[in-house]
Amino acid sequence: MTAITIDLTSRITQDDETETFSRHAQGQLTEDGDVTRISYAEEGDIPVKMLLKENELLIRRGVDSNNYSMMKFVPGEKENCRYVVEGRRMDMTSVTNLLEYQSQADGSRKLRVEYDLFNGLYLIGNYAVTLIFT
Repeated sequence: MTAITIDLTSRITQDDETETFSRHAQGQLTEDGDVTRISYAEEGDIPVKMLLKENELLIRRGVDSNNYSMMKFVPGEKENCRYVVEGRRMDMTSVTNLLEYQSQADGSRKLRVEYDLFNGLYLIGNYAVTLIFT
């Protein structure tokens, strides 16, 4: 396990409004063959775990079984996702437009994922997330 600093930038477009925000966190990175695991605490206390394989990213974010999200991203595919808030479950679908994980010249690593999120046939929004690990 390697200690890392994570710089996260997220751009969310819903209807005709776009919002961009940035966050910074300390985390851990583990690599085992073609599998990369990343963990950190968002906003200081919300655990986030990522599992990155070739052309697949799983993200689990949340504090317990009554408050979490589980997202799956595979380029060009529709994947089932789930949000649970105060025990109420919302099933969603992600359509991944881009998934890239690259080493940078400065030794850092960059993970980019762009996706559309749907609830049934209804488009909730377009999302672009970039994480830089140093």
